Amino acid sequence: MAVTVRTQLSLLQGYADIMEGLSPELKKQILQVMAQKTRELGSALQPFVEQTPAARPDIGDYRRVRERTRHLMTEYRLLLESLHARVSEAHEHVSGPGETHG
Repeated sequence: MAVTVRTQLSLLQGYADIMEGLSPELKKQILQVMAQKTRELGSALQPFVEQTPAARPDIGDYRRVRERTRHLMTEYRLLLESLHARVSEAHEHVSGPGETHG
């Protein structure tokens, strides 16, 4: 991969260097070759380019996940309350009513 990228960039630089002082027709031909080499370079790098539309999840998926998260957080709060109540009951049961540790 690195060799391909380096080669394409080197070719592009070489083409740009030889364009100095050429006729408009030759410049056009060189620019066409440069455009092709640029496409090849882009194709070689494509797997490493982040696809912005595809990288973002669908809004419907986001909303479903957000709703599920809200539901789970509500369940968590209820279960935590229940746990605290049971722990308090267990402490009362172990120590007995009105007894103090000390």
